[in-house]
Amino acid sequence: MDVTFKIKRTPPERGAEPWWQEFRLKAEPGMAVLAGLYEIQDYQDGTLAFRYSCRGAICGSCAMRINGVSALACKTQISKAAGEDGTIVLEPLLNMPVIRDLVVDQEPFFEEMRKTRPWLVEDHTRKPDEPVDYAANKSAQEYDQWNRSAYCIRCQACFSDCPKRQRDPGFIGPEACVEIYKRVYDPREAETAARLKLAGGKGGVFDCARYGNCVKVCPKDVRPMRAILFLQKKIEGEK
Repeated sequence: MDVTFKIKRTPPERGAEPWWQEFRLKAEPGMAVLAGLYEIQDYQDGTLAFRYSCRGAICGSCAMRINGVSALACKTQISKAAGEDGTIVLEPLLNMPVIRDLVVDQEPFFEEMRKTRPWLVEDHTRKPDEPVDYAANKSAQEYDQWNRSAYCIRCQACFSDCPKRQRDPGFIGPEACVEIYKRVYDPREAETAARLKLAGGKGGVFDCARYGNCVKVCPKDVRPMRAILFLQKKIEGEK
């Protein structure tokens, strides 16, 4: 099928205005948006900038706005993304500065991630050979959400499409909340109280405006808003 990629181009020069550029190409059956970008870069414009790595919806590098919604370019099929006129609109992720074309500066996202201390602080009072019951003290839904939290590939789609983050940069964002959830509900974690304090503080889970965009755009069905709601409930129960 013949398709048109309408891409928002941003030059690397500071203060330069972005513009829209269209590229025509023939898409083969089963071709993903990322493959179309490869073809444009290889045969039409070698200056086009975009991120990619695994091509298997695992690394999250190729997240971008496709027809106004953040998604993975390697996972999105051209046949499904093309409109009636055969056009696919591509833009960089939101809530982060644009470096060039479809490449954004990810520092705002990782700054929020660092606040969560995204690693396990192990409880050394436990015996090394003591078995861990990961489902203990969790409802079936809480346990399901804990498992889903491990699926996150940090693609930043939820961070991009979060209207609350756009209005209030003080909000840490959906993925950072998921990271806190993952640690709080881990029975091996030693600093649960400190993590709950972070989650319940300024910019934390109670600042979520419940738009639900994070759930809609997540390519791994992590369900960030459900993690946020469970954290809110747990914090309220601790009071």
